[in-house]
Amino acid sequence: MASVIYLTDTRYGQRAWQHPSARHRCYHYADALLFQGANASVLPIDQVTGAVLKGVDHVIFHRPVLSKRFSRAINYCRDADVQIHADYDDLIFNPDFASYSPQHISGGKDIVKVQQQFESTHSAAQCFNSFLVSTAYLSDKLRALFPAAAITVLPNSLPRTFAAPGRSSRNSGKLTIGYFPGSRGHGEDFNSISMVLREVLRSGVKLLLVGRMNKQVYKDLPNVTHYPFASYSDYLHLLSCVDVSIAPLLDNEFNRSKSAVKLIESVSVGTPIVASNNQDMLDHDNELSWLVSSTQEWEETLENVLHKNTLDINNEPIVGQVQQRFSVLNRLSILHDHLRCVA
Repeated sequence: MASVIYLTDTRYGQRAWQHPSARHRCYHYADALLFQGANASVLPIDQVTGAVLKGVDHVIFHRPVLSKRFSRAINYCRDADVQIHADYDDLIFNPDFASYSPQHISGGKDIVKVQQQFESTHSAAQCFNSFLVSTAYLSDKLRALFPAAAITVLPNSLPRTFAAPGRSSRNSGKLTIGYFPGSRGHGEDFNSISMVLREVLRSGVKLLLVGRMNKQVYKDLPNVTHYPFASYSDYLHLLSCVDVSIAPLLDNEFNRSKSAVKLIESVSVGTPIVASNNQDMLDHDNELSWLVSSTQEWEETLENVLHKNTLDINNEPIVGQVQQRFSVLNRLSILHDHLRCVA
């Protein structure tokens, strides 16, 4: 069985597990490979050496960006005659789409700096002819740049050892909506439905916001509780405690490429979700998800979900089905097939 190393390059260094993308794209799949008897590991990119690569068949670079440490790692891989792959879960490899980046739209980064960052990612991508991407939309965008490359859609998944926190039965207290942004850049996505939320929250519904978010984004909304950070296990617990979660996305090229990971996690802990519609959301649609495409649909759907007994259905059979469907073990054959084909 093939030996695989994932290389991460995040601000967390050796604690890359804390990075949601690295967790889904690297750790979940490495663990599943180990479970099947393969030799698999996740390392920070600056820990690669010739000795580390001895006996390794494949190295998968997670969201590679051109840098000195990237160049060193590529050279080590070439010297060791290792098959290299790049893995992307966002539309960050084409500078033409920089203006749609949440980093820019949220006002956090100047467009020129975002373009430079995307150009660096594009330069790194040119070192590869084998790619793994999280969505079909990303595959199409990557194919436009590298038509001869081997590109495989490997969806985001639940970890092999996923255990949903127990959900308490609904009580007569206030209903709670949960919003769990993965980064500060989702401020404008949130703003796209702020007027709808304002009316809902005025009716007595609460909002639990968990993740990095500028307070200015929600300061005018009532009944908001904000936790800036939660570990993965705490996040799943909080997700299981709300009555419904939301995943709003502006309709643009960047968000059309986004994966349905928030949907996957929400329904897998038994929490219904209302989410903006894109292709990957549709690919993961199920009985606990409602996909919407306009402000009016957001308003109508939240009203229906919260106040028309939609939350009273028995979720347990559905949860068991989606947990199996979205498990990394159910997707692992896609990775095996890709590695075999490009070897």
